[in-house]
Amino acid sequence: MSIQGFGISNYRSFDDEGVYLDNLKKINIIIGKNNCGKSNVLRFLQTLNSNLKELNKFPNDIQNQHRRNGKQAILRLKIKGEDLPINKDKIRYSHGFDHNGFLKEHHFFELTLNSQTIELPQVFSTLTEQQLVPYQKSYSRASKSQLLDAIKQNFTHTIKTIVSKTFNDLIYIPHLRVIQEGHSLGDSNSSINGSNIISKMFEMQNPVIGDENSREKFNLIQRFVRDLINKPDLEIEIPHTKKEIVLTIDDNRLPLESFGTGIHQLVLLCSTLVIHENSIVCIEEPEIHLHPELQRKFIKFLGKTKNIYFLTTHSNIFLDSRYNTSVYHVQNDGVKSTIFNANRTAKTFSILNDLGYQSSDILQSNGVIWVEGPSDRTFLLKWISLLDSALVEGLHFSIMFYGGRLLSHLSFLNDKIITELIPLLRLNRNAFVIMDRDGFSSTTKINATKSRIKSELGDRNSWVTKGREIENYISTKSLKEWLEVEKIKIDSNKKLEDIISKVSTKKYATAKSKYSSEIVKHIDIDDLNVLDLKLKMNQLVKKINSWNK
Repeated sequence: MSIQGFGISNYRSFDDEGVYLDNLKKINIIIGKNNCGKSNVLRFLQTLNSNLKELNKFPNDIQNQHRRNGKQAILRLKIKGEDLPINKDKIRYSHGFDHNGFLKEHHFFELTLNSQTIELPQVFSTLTEQQLVPYQKSYSRASKSQLLDAIKQNFTHTIKTIVSKTFNDLIYIPHLRVIQEGHSLGDSNSSINGSNIISKMFEMQNPVIGDENSREKFNLIQRFVRDLINKPDLEIEIPHTKKEIVLTIDDNRLPLESFGTGIHQLVLLCSTLVIHENSIVCIEEPEIHLHPELQRKFIKFLGKTKNIYFLTTHSNIFLDSRYNTSVYHVQNDGVKSTIFNANRTAKTFSILNDLGYQSSDILQSNGVIWVEGPSDRTFLLKWISLLDSALVEGLHFSIMFYGGRLLSHLSFLNDKIITELIPLLRLNRNAFVIMDRDGFSSTTKINATKSRIKSELGDRNSWVTKGREIENYISTKSLKEWLEVEKIKIDSNKKLEDIISKVSTKKYATAKSKYSSEIVKHIDIDDLNVLDLKLKMNQLVKKINSWNK
């Protein structure tokens, strides 16, 4: 898509300053409270689609109940540089542009819809006549004002063409929807016509020679339904009557309606999205009728289609998407709406707070790894990154400290609460504990507290180090490189500080956090072949991935 971002001003709840949706992706999630203005983004796109041939008829601001100032609606656009009419051979570097002459971040063109006029980003006014020449085609020698007018005229045609091409194929699906043969999903030209969904599926099921791509679309729908109801051998069939969708499961033929409203509506909706490809699709509250698992399967399905999506929602499930998404948080102060691009940190937390989610409703990460202290965390993060760099602390897992003897006050029992102990599984139901073996030999028995924790969690969710401490997993090579020594004698039953003291004056015990951060710079994948480290780390990484499905 040529449009990388857009802004809206003077439309319904959006005032003169407007709102911006920057960094657009395949799936764009618009989330916020009821009546905050989420749907106004989709309404604007639908209205734009309806008025593409006559932008002068685009409604002004009279619909805004607070201002009613009648100002013209403005569409602000961030366009890919390569899609703009620029003579790259004549580019001269200038502030605000890259070496290709493309505008850098945060610069938008303004299209006033009624008058169909373009306002150039302010940065153009800072350019000299020579710097302006590559952006127009009429003049080689002219005054700055003439050049700016020529550029505006040149860009106006290009941008209007991009807008028309981008938003011409747009589908709007309202939140109140019933998808049936003979019914329409909405009340405008941009709404899906549901009257031929099943008929079109019949054609895809039985394509003419040369149209095998249609059969592949049908197979995509079939694979989705198989995953949806966990039946890998399921077959979809459209009878010759074209009145219903029939599913064959374990030699039983059942109509789709027998699987309940949620699955029935979702299958037909996703079938529609396969039929209407290469479109911009606006969907109001797709979570309606869908429990969390179906919501996740739905957004995964969207990633396999060929459309661009704008979804309004109240559901936190869409915040946790691992797919090609951008999330936008809409808020309303009673006068106007504002929109913020939300990442996975502070902005995401503000969404959860705004919607009223609490820790009892949603976990901040999908599992917690408990270690004794900060240096343990440093080593663990390095080892995890070597085995699976896609795992992110704070999203896929968190690391917490239990601080040595404090472990005796903690419990990982899930079925009963012991008054004297803190039940950590109530903070997060997915937990993994790493404990130092301690003692002077490999035959030393672990203490009563560690033995209790191990019995509560089992071997799959706990790890007692094979050496005395977690530092005994550091390889000889890593220590030699860090200490810059030729030789060092390793003993897995001794403390690291005692091993180091034989060859260096560094006092590891007094600055564990500092020195552990230095040591990990000398650790690579081959350094996992120490004691049972590689085995245990592979088990842990597998466990983290199971938390995140």
